[in-house]
Amino acid sequence: MAVKDNTITTADTCEALDDEFVENFKKDYDKLAETLDLFGVETLKAGAALYQYKVTGALSTTTPAEGDETPLSKYSVSKEIIGEISLKRYAKLTTAEAILKGGIENAILKTDRHMSQHLRAVALSDFYGYLAKGTGKVSGTVDTLQKALAKADAAIGDAMEKNGDQGGTLVHFVNRQDAADYLGEHEVTMQTAFGLTYLESFLGAENVVLTSSVKAGTVTVTPIENIHPYAVDFASLADAGLDYESDDYGIVGIHHVPDYDRGSVDAYAALGLTIVPEVKDYIVNATFKAGA
Repeated sequence: MAVKDNTITTADTCEALDDEFVENFKKDYDKLAETLDLFGVETLKAGAALYQYKVTGALSTTTPAEGDETPLSKYSVSKEIIGEISLKRYAKLTTAEAILKGGIENAILKTDRHMSQHLRAVALSDFYGYLAKGTGKVSGTVDTLQKALAKADAAIGDAMEKNGDQGGTLVHFVNRQDAADYLGEHEVTMQTAFGLTYLESFLGAENVVLTSSVKAGTVTVTPIENIHPYAVDFASLADAGLDYESDDYGIVGIHHVPDYDRGSVDAYAALGLTIVPEVKDYIVNATFKAGA
């Protein structure tokens, strides 16, 4: 018997699940990018190297005599390979029994959302790992959180001025527990984006992210302009038959497929997003006495 027109097939259902997964993940990322005014995502071929850079050099202060050659100023940029753009793959299997017992909302949609949150956490964990490689220094003794924020800002400003760069918009990463006492006594406006808690203003600092990924007693600061998001080329995977549903950037991909042999719906997720703070001198990790 011929299939009736407009019949909703298994493939249609799986495609709808794919679309919802990608749309929600991208919407969450776009909120973060808009909140912090991040650079647009650059799509790279798999295996492309990721770098962090260190900029050194200064203008020559020698005054040439009349007719002499102008002395050269020497600058150098050293780069360190910190990894390569890669696809991080994950899978989830939901049995027919689980779907019948809990319904599609509980068995698939809610677990999809949880899986999406874990993908987000992986991207952020890598980002914080790169922040920890920062070489910016804070001078003097720092005994309070507020001083640490101010000192870190000053250190970033000095580093950028020394290299002749314009001061950027800074973003501050603060341990949530370090901020708890202050937040308990003051009214502040918080918002969340991509799993991050964001404050527009905190202890005199603008653009503050609260996170447990920064150690207690530590403040990490970098210019927003130093943060570069990268993504993989899902189109090349599709050409080889790996047809993930993905966003235009390539930050995430998903493919739901029925498995009649196991009586399940399988979800194959792939994280393509990598966020790199690129200039190491423009990342300052300032320590202070936790709880002060």
